Amino acid sequence: MIAFIRGNLEEITDSSVIIETHGVAYELNMHRRDIAGLPRNGIPIKVYTHFQVLENEFKLYGFCVKEEQSLFRLLLTVSGMGAKGAMNVLEAMDPEKFYRAIASKDEKLLTTISGIGKKSAQRLIFELKDKIGEASAVAVAPGEEPWLEDVLDALEALGYQRNEMFPMIMDLLAQGKLSDRVEENIKLVLKTRATQLNR
Repeated sequence: MIAFIRGNLEEITDSSVIIETHGVAYELNMHRRDIAGLPRNGIPIKVYTHFQVLENEFKLYGFCVKEEQSLFRLLLTVSGMGAKGAMNVLEAMDPEKFYRAIASKDEKLLTTISGIGKKSAQRLIFELKDKIGEASAVAVAPGEEPWLEDVLDALEALGYQRNEMFPMIMDLLAQGKLSDRVEENIKLVLKTRATQLNR
């Protein structure tokens, strides 16, 4: 399995990119929200991947942050949800927003996603509510931790994306590693992220 690809960004289209690494060019399907945030061609990037084997073809899907890769794979476990539907979810909202929608059983928000009707929204909530709680610790809503928004705002000011940092913070919170001290929490989150990037 290919966990991620690090290389030079060679080409960008509306729905895919080509990354060259060690003389091999990989084409990855990506959603438009991720594509819009990519640097110009020729810049080295790291993209997390999911390798899908179909009956007559192979496909690589790419994600700018690991949390999107994890959510994509989680979505594929839902009955009737294929790769296209999973990409529609990620294109419509970041993992943080999706987790909140599932945790709060917000059918109305979920039906704003392309291809998701009321029944599909209900199925997403039914099949993922317990898995989401285990995988991303979203059972703790942001409003329940008064320091959380301060930490997210500070990280965003440093140039990090909220959708990238939120699941990481929730994981650390579930492990009991965070306190009510904003500065210490920020340092721990940044240290954790650096460790993940160096794996």
